[in-house]
Amino acid sequence: MKKYSIVSVALLALLVLSLGCEDNPFDPNGWRTLSHEGFVLKWRVQDSNLEVELEGPSTGWIAVGFAGSYMMHDSNIIIGYVNGSSVSIRDDFGVDSNTHVSDTDLQGGEQNVSDKSGSEDSEKTTIFFSIPMNSGDLYDNTLSEGQTYNIVLACAADGADNFTSGYTTISNTSIEI
Repeated sequence: MKKYSIVSVALLALLVLSLGCEDNPFDPNGWRTLSHEGFVLKWRVQDSNLEVELEGPSTGWIAVGFAGSYMMHDSNIIIGYVNGSSVSIRDDFGVDSNTHVSDTDLQGGEQNVSDKSGSEDSEKTTIFFSIPMNSGDLYDNTLSEGQTYNIVLACAADGADNFTSGYTTISNTSIEI
């Protein structure tokens, strides 16, 4: 009986520790997860790319910005929305703490988002995409595995299926890639 109690306590401790961790030690595919203020961000490194799934609490656009200095400023922002069966995802750059523009609107900038997909229900939008860890684009921050980066998470009002509506929610946190 004592042997079973020790094993049970050890398994319970492992479960509690895994729930408090950013990444799921039981995920065989290497996905890490962050839940933050209504957003769920999942990411993993695949070859030289970062694969990302972002779920946000809006039926309008949702966005994640990587490695900025403050709020959106200097962030590599990926913004997307779903309208019916159409998914639109764009690579932006944070020109200041509250403003972003498409990389292609900036001299020398490129769209470096691939594997775009998404879905939407009555309460949330989910987008999936892949970006290079080092695109060579002036407006995309180089990311390295094992490093911690500031991120910004934002969304627009329900139904704001465009890249121009202002955000209704914005939050900063950090993740380790």
